[in-house]
Amino acid sequence: MAADIRALTGVRGVAAAVIVVYHFGDVQLSTGGTLQPFRISFGYLLVDLFFMLSGYVMALTYKDAFAHLTLAKFAGFMVKRVARLYPAYFVIGLFYVAKMAAGLSGERLAMYSAWDWIGNLLMMTGWGLYVFPVIGVAWAASAELGSYLLLPLLMAFILRKSATTAAISVLAALVAIYAVSISGRGSAGSLDVVNGNSFYPLLRAVAGFTLGLAIFRFAGMLDRLSKVTQDALLIGILLAMAAVASFSRSDLPLYLLFIPLVMVLSRDGRAAQLLFGNAVVYRLGVISYSIYLIHPLFVSFAVRIWRHFGQSQAVYVAAACVCFVVIWLLAELSYRLVEMPGRKALLGLFGSRDQGGSAARGAA
Repeated sequence: MAADIRALTGVRGVAAAVIVVYHFGDVQLSTGGTLQPFRISFGYLLVDLFFMLSGYVMALTYKDAFAHLTLAKFAGFMVKRVARLYPAYFVIGLFYVAKMAAGLSGERLAMYSAWDWIGNLLMMTGWGLYVFPVIGVAWAASAELGSYLLLPLLMAFILRKSATTAAISVLAALVAIYAVSISGRGSAGSLDVVNGNSFYPLLRAVAGFTLGLAIFRFAGMLDRLSKVTQDALLIGILLAMAAVASFSRSDLPLYLLFIPLVMVLSRDGRAAQLLFGNAVVYRLGVISYSIYLIHPLFVSFAVRIWRHFGQSQAVYVAAACVCFVVIWLLAELSYRLVEMPGRKALLGLFGSRDQGGSAARGAA
């Protein structure tokens, strides 16, 4: 396998960009409802694609490290994962706090209890512990961190036991996703379950991780197909996704299409490279975590501009486009000045050694 699967990193960037556009469209203006230029059906499901991608990358990077698990190995793994997620989460979170302190947010600092501050500081907002989040979208990063705690067990069942056991694990993950979808806790859709007052967000993440691990195990079957067939399969999956997003009323068909999408992209074929491995899209993938955390800061600013300059759809679209550029630039700064230095500092402080390979490091 290549040291870096560019298509998987790139599709993460596309997913982050879609989520940004989706959230800027998911606002209530005077006309009510979602703005037509930013209307993206099932845009919230791209978070589940993140989980599958992370599961795949963890399997690729740590498949050998956990074959003989020790406490030291697991501690080193968790230090690396916290070092990957926490610096940007903490620093960007300070900007959310500053926004609330300045009275520019719908939330107020007084709304947070001591337990809320502890839960946010420890990144537990997605664990079903009734923690009110400072960064609303960070439930996904929190749930991902929680999934890492189960990763050695998941990898044992899916990667090192029989194909039958792996298949049963996949079935269990699909049952879990179905349970989330019928929980009645969804916001924009049945799978849009993000509230930290239940364990469903964490279950949603663990299910995605499980499927990502299974994709890693079985994706090699695609190598029997020619490169042309793989390219055609990718185009067919993307067209099917567009059709499902346009005509389906259920979340589940699109969710299920993420599985073959990740599988095909993992082979990093010519079409995958062209669409998701090009320089611009790949760079979006590299900075996608900061993009994801930063972008909600600016939705309210676009609404304020809309209110001040005429309350027309054109004004909001223009304001949103300016915000998109600012988010991109700030995410680049966050990656260079916070994510990477913060990761290096934490790894140096806690003395973590590399327990896995360097594979797909940009997407990890």
